[in-house]
Amino acid sequence: MSLTESYTTTAKLDSIRADFPSLKGSLAYFDSVASSLTPNSVIRAMVDYYENYRANVHRGSYDMSLRASEHFEQAIRTIAGLINAGEDEIVLTQNATHALNLAALTIPFDRGDEIVLSSLEHTSNTAPWVRAAGIHDLNVRWHKVDRNQAFDLDKFADLLTPRTKVVTLAHVSNVVGTIIPVEEVGALCRDREIYFVVDAAQSVPHMAVDVKAIDCDFLAFSGHKMLGPTGVGVLYVRRDHGEALVPAILGGGTIDTTSCGSPTLDSCAMEHFRFSGLPHKWQAGTPPIAETLGLAAAVDYLQTVGIDWIMEHEAALLKQMLEGLAGIPGVDMHGLPGLEGRAGIVSFNVAGLPPEEVGRILNENYNIAVRTGQHCAVSYFFDDLHDKMERPGNVRAGVYLYNTPEEVERLVTAVGEIAARSR
Repeated sequence: MSLTESYTTTAKLDSIRADFPSLKGSLAYFDSVASSLTPNSVIRAMVDYYENYRANVHRGSYDMSLRASEHFEQAIRTIAGLINAGEDEIVLTQNATHALNLAALTIPFDRGDEIVLSSLEHTSNTAPWVRAAGIHDLNVRWHKVDRNQAFDLDKFADLLTPRTKVVTLAHVSNVVGTIIPVEEVGALCRDREIYFVVDAAQSVPHMAVDVKAIDCDFLAFSGHKMLGPTGVGVLYVRRDHGEALVPAILGGGTIDTTSCGSPTLDSCAMEHFRFSGLPHKWQAGTPPIAETLGLAAAVDYLQTVGIDWIMEHEAALLKQMLEGLAGIPGVDMHGLPGLEGRAGIVSFNVAGLPPEEVGRILNENYNIAVRTGQHCAVSYFFDDLHDKMERPGNVRAGVYLYNTPEEVERLVTAVGEIAARSR
């Protein structure tokens, strides 16, 4: 990197970091995998709504409601554009977990159907499907990754049978950052007429995601992992499924009450009324209005910074962190050995120390925030291919657009000192 490029990057990072009120003092925040920080523009967008046009959307004929509806619809367009979806394919949820549960409860199953997952999944993308299997008498099949957490597309394809109804995968592992080749998996599923569900909670905030290129049926992500507020997520529902399927959650807004043809209250049944148009058919009750406006502001912020710049910045920080930690005796890192096929997530253990102790020391002695434990990924930590039972959890550090090379160096130095004292 030239001096000019280095200066430009430093100036851009300084500008970005100034936008985040939580980045005060010497805090080095490496827990964006769990929840990112929030820039001022997102906060302002939500405050503007509460202060100036706090009303429900699609309900009133008065000025505040009309203004709220206009801003809300523009927010939906912004969010849809981020993943190359249609506005009528964006269903607002509470978070990615809610979105994945909605998909699992909605897809129609027949006894004996199969659901295929991988051992890289977050619990939010395992528990709903395991429950569905129990309810409908389905078979769950697992693609168990190798010791380096590599996803083998050929071995995965061998799992698919004529009974496979759903394939559901994380785009990026929240434990080790493995990137699953979702476009290739999408092609496999389309050829076999299999529903393909993507947990994109760890990819949409960090890289370009195109639902048309993936050719998925459903895709879920959360606002709070991509600079947005808590309490809002998205389930992308491919338009034909949105029209054909009956969503598992119904209520206000999902039914066109003016079209009810029921002769009496006692005989009222589903066939007597029509659903609202998309996406309202899938959104029961008042949506998270302020949170949606905040999420759209977060999307604007990410696009202003530039998704390509974010990807390049994170790759540089990841390389620095991997190389630094690899040189520390007693540090055991997990995941792919290089940068290829890997996002900016690093998990490791320090010999002789529980991960929670390492996290405590990093916080109390160095003001460095990391996540410790099992990261809501039961299938990863209890896979019999690995020795996870001897190490129930690890330390996880994730990089994002506001992290700096200096912070990575602080983390590496701190872990080195902790490892040296533990020997």
